[in-house]
Amino acid sequence: MKEADNKVVTPLTQAMPSHVDAKGKSNVRPIVPLGSQDIHVGPQTRLSGGFNTLGMMIVDGRVDQADIDADRLVVSHIGELRGRANVHRAEISGVFDGELVAGDEVIVRPTARIAGVVRCQRLVIHRGARIECSFSCDPEETDAPAASNDVSQRGRVAPARKLTRDRRSFLAGVATVFAVFGAVAMLNTLRTMLLS
Repeated sequence: MKEADNKVVTPLTQAMPSHVDAKGKSNVRPIVPLGSQDIHVGPQTRLSGGFNTLGMMIVDGRVDQADIDADRLVVSHIGELRGRANVHRAEISGVFDGELVAGDEVIVRPTARIAGVVRCQRLVIHRGARIECSFSCDPEETDAPAASNDVSQRGRVAPARKLTRDRRSFLAGVATVFAVFGAVAMLNTLRTMLLS
């Protein structure tokens, strides 16, 4: 067995101060910036078990018997994930074998190999992906947290309303009124400038 297969990795956490200077400040820097919620399984790293994060789970190594709850899952072209994942959005470029439940979208890249069950609202499959699983794409049946309608949270904008003939007429009338008021205001400004 290779040395890399026996590697034990613990999740990154904020470093505890081990040395404190005379002013009471620690001279030890945190390993991960404060506020980071992402989990990254690096290349040639093998893990198993459950992961729960409000951020992104990035798999460049191998995760077996996974039980993942995350906002976003990314399995790179060199990554392997076997188990269960409950996420908002997933992008698979490597190997995924198990159950994937996504509250929004699943993107299957050309280098992906997927087996198991996938449930999502939207599915994008690129040419070249190898698929041996069942898909269910129904926005009402996914168990993952659905996207909020808040524009600031996801950067989404509500779909535009269809312009009917009545709405166009109304908007044209409003534009005309603004144009008339603008012209009147401009004429009043010119008159004041000329008379002064």
